[in-house]
Amino acid sequence: MVTLAVSCPNSSAGEASATWRYQPAQPPPPPPGVAAAPAPVPLGTVGQISFWAPNRGLLITGGSEAAGGIVPAGLYAYDGVSWHQLASECGGAKGRIAWAGPDEFWTIADQRAGQVTSSEENQGELEALSLCHFVGDQVVASYAMPLGQPESYVEMDAAACLNASDCWFAGQDGGSPQADSFHLHWDGSQLTASYDSSDHEVASLTSFQGKFYEGLTIDEEDTYLPGEEPVRPPAIRTIAPAGQTQLCSGVQSSFCNSILFSLGQQLPQYAERSAPDALGGLQLASDGSPLGTGATQLWAAADPDAKTPTKSGTAKLTILRDAKGSWTQIAPTPAGVSPLGSATLEGSRFDVSATRRDEAAANAIAPEPGEEAAWLSLEDGSNSATVARLQANGTLQVEHLPTAQEPVGFRGHAGPIACPASHECWLATGEGWLFHLTTGDALPANTDPLFDGADGVISYRPADSGVPQIYPDGFAEDDSLVNQQQQAAPVQPPQPPPVAPSKAKKAKPLVTHMKTRFVHGRVLVITFTLTAKAHVQMIARRHGRTVAATRNASLRVGRHTISLSLDPRHWPTRLQFLARPVGGNSPAQTGAGSSESGDTTET
Repeated sequence: MVTLAVSCPNSSAGEASATWRYQPAQPPPPPPGVAAAPAPVPLGTVGQISFWAPNRGLLITGGSEAAGGIVPAGLYAYDGVSWHQLASECGGAKGRIAWAGPDEFWTIADQRAGQVTSSEENQGELEALSLCHFVGDQVVASYAMPLGQPESYVEMDAAACLNASDCWFAGQDGGSPQADSFHLHWDGSQLTASYDSSDHEVASLTSFQGKFYEGLTIDEEDTYLPGEEPVRPPAIRTIAPAGQTQLCSGVQSSFCNSILFSLGQQLPQYAERSAPDALGGLQLASDGSPLGTGATQLWAAADPDAKTPTKSGTAKLTILRDAKGSWTQIAPTPAGVSPLGSATLEGSRFDVSATRRDEAAANAIAPEPGEEAAWLSLEDGSNSATVARLQANGTLQVEHLPTAQEPVGFRGHAGPIACPASHECWLATGEGWLFHLTTGDALPANTDPLFDGADGVISYRPADSGVPQIYPDGFAEDDSLVNQQQQAAPVQPPQPPPVAPSKAKKAKPLVTHMKTRFVHGRVLVITFTLTAKAHVQMIARRHGRTVAATRNASLRVGRHTISLSLDPRHWPTRLQFLARPVGGNSPAQTGAGSSESGDTTET
């Protein structure tokens, strides 16, 4: 429960003349010979709304075609008058937008099907695995890697640029052995993949006052660098501009974990008895331009994790604010102290809302430029889209959409939100309907052909380009089974000429008498017999991402037992038992070849 001062005005917060209004987007243009849609249509799940200026906006959507609608995955543009379809490519329900200039931007998009090169991967999981680079009215480049490879991208949740030659994209931890946070960097001519050495997922990315800020997710399976405190790990990381470094713990580095302090306390201050991994990833947003210029405040918000970890109390909605280099925590307030007034939300639970419950804070906070306040998309259990204006002093003003004055029914819960100007905001609901906070004053129409629809719908996406791979200094040598397959076969000592056998013999299976069982419901124990010395490893994957793995052990002939601890929050969808004969060139299957556990565990 969050204790915040609250008022519920009949009209919206801010100025009395600024109100939230239902303002849906235009349906996509119909094919030749087909009548236009007679009424507005929902856009499907919107990943993000973002603005270069109040009359120059973008939103990325997963579309509604999968649910029987007519909106393809792609992008919509706003010209100050209406939202209309911009592109029928490069979209996604988990998509993100990074502006590099007024007519140049990137999207984190769903990967096209048909690029799976390993049968071991889930071919249906293509969300947020590729990038599109838009310049003017075309997609000039598309970047993706085939699935199932050591260098494959992992799901990306964050994107931002400082300029057209300095953009970062980030997201989940890499798979084994690259278990650190995954990043892609654009330097103006080349896209490079890298792994920061800090083992935390990146939940959000924004530009603020000349550098990049990342909001991190702390997971109970994360490992920690020397100097990191598991009881109070850094929740925000900064990245220096391209070609520069920053002083971090006495060392010049591009990446730097930021320790936030306020009044002698390290932030965030967690709810009583709750651990850092009970809180979801911090979502960051500033009140400046997409490139971070003109920003005066940086806000951060995080929900409680979907499942409270073992030995931890329940976390609470946590909101931080940086103004003029000074961080404050607005919620939760210290236990037993409520400086926010007598009107409170006692007994109510407010979570930062979203269209997907497993990513509850995504793009759900929007600082209002020129105001010491931010708008939040909230989930309070009501049958409405709930938004609230949270002032820096903790005052919360709640609004339920649609308002009683509007003749429209329930249009879905609140999702991504953005505010390009004071008293000028946009909200997308989970069903893909749009609401507009406005004073009613008309904006100047944007006559750029890209944004006024004159250039038509972008429908071409070029072939994908792969990228080189780099790793941080001191990164551990990869001795995983997958990487061993990519390396040259070891040099073998000279062997005597083969002698033709008098009779062909059937090869023995490498692994026999395999048995599996669970201990305490979460520890998988595998017992088996090796007929030859072999490298053995057990790998658990969830939708293509490694969530647990044993070390790649060299075992002798005989009976063996290995165990693997599984996390109920990240329960695997596939289990692999891999065995390769020592000195062999490929893994072996049950019998011969590559050995895999007999069943695929589905959750």
